[in-house]
Amino acid sequence: MPSIDGKLITQSILKLIDDNGIEDKDFANLIEKSTRTLARIRKGEALFNINAINVSILFFNKTLQELNSTNICSEANSRNVLKALHKDNPAFSSLLEKRPSITYAITYCLLNNEEFRSAGMTVDSIKRFLRSFGWSYSSSYISNAMVRNKEHIAVAGTKVADGNEVNIYKIK
Repeated sequence: MPSIDGKLITQSILKLIDDNGIEDKDFANLIEKSTRTLARIRKGEALFNINAINVSILFFNKTLQELNSTNICSEANSRNVLKALHKDNPAFSSLLEKRPSITYAITYCLLNNEEFRSAGMTVDSIKRFLRSFGWSYSSSYISNAMVRNKEHIAVAGTKVADGNEVNIYKIK
């Protein structure tokens, strides 16, 4: 058995947090740490402790060996799989019922939307699309996320809506 690598386990847990759209503040609460502590972990200034690793193993339904691997992966539908798995565990299910991170919404939903892929969408259209999942994000939050995700998203053009010129975003 390979040795336990705290840094590798920490990176795996952070990847699972992101891959499942869990907000840092919610995960910090789940592992009973402050958001400041989780921010330090994200910066590489600290590692998850044994208690946090144990909670992560239960929450993400992974083994210690899986977390201690360089090829940790989440299936495309892992958030819904976790919802079904934890439906009887209020501590875990309540976290999964919350709105996911905007990065998750973009990566796992918007980038797979046929209209977004082919014709592109304005921020208002994206907002309506994400609302269809029960997720409410402000227009400015979506707009900022489009800019931050420029490796996957491009401005495909502009159009006039309500007298204002607005960007049309599309997959690259």
